[in-house]
Amino acid sequence: MIVAVHQPNYLPWLGYFHKMISCDLFVILDDVLHSRVAVTNKNKIKGPEGARLLIVPLAKKRVPISDVTLYNEQLWHKKHWDSLQTCYARAPFWREYKNYFLPIYENPGKYLADLNLRLIQVIRDLLDIQTPMVRSSQIRGIIGKKGEKIISICKYFDADICLSGIGARLYNDEEEFENNNLRLVYQEFEHPVYTQLWGSFIPNLSAVDLLFNCGPGSKKYLSKQVIYG
Repeated sequence: MIVAVHQPNYLPWLGYFHKMISCDLFVILDDVLHSRVAVTNKNKIKGPEGARLLIVPLAKKRVPISDVTLYNEQLWHKKHWDSLQTCYARAPFWREYKNYFLPIYENPGKYLADLNLRLIQVIRDLLDIQTPMVRSSQIRGIIGKKGEKIISICKYFDADICLSGIGARLYNDEEEFENNNLRLVYQEFEHPVYTQLWGSFIPNLSAVDLLFNCGPGSKKYLSKQVIYG
């Protein structure tokens, strides 16, 4: 049983969905304190000027991610939709896919996590990812912080492997995982190169860049990571 844990990011990049297809259960970590430096409310798309940063303004911030509220008075959702349309109206699959996203931007709701999960669900459906998801805020009896919390989640679901992002090497206590009979495996993701609009290829954008440019062919760029043992 392979479990991966990740915060609910806004319009996540391809590595997020590669991690999702490479595990048996994807846990949305939404009951930890929202961080100012996290990408839960921001990501990049590609426009004629290059990478364009989209930031969702927040009203209530220093709370658990599940309780972070949107500052909709700024009409950010209209601006973001206009940016998506400006950047991808000429993309081959904009017309085919835009209506999956439009209802979300017309009615973004109140909470950041709910918004992000709606967008994540659309993207994972278009990528045909079947991995089940569960929110950590809906799991009872999870204790601890940071690594201890991840271990607690994995043990709750009887996991024997925890799939972690490569950046977590800086703070993961690998001995702690080993002491809890958990094998810690780091994600191996090589960003694919595909045909984009607007000049030279730019990696690490939101996954919508791939979808609008490559459509149903997007799935072939997201190979599952095989984990043995």
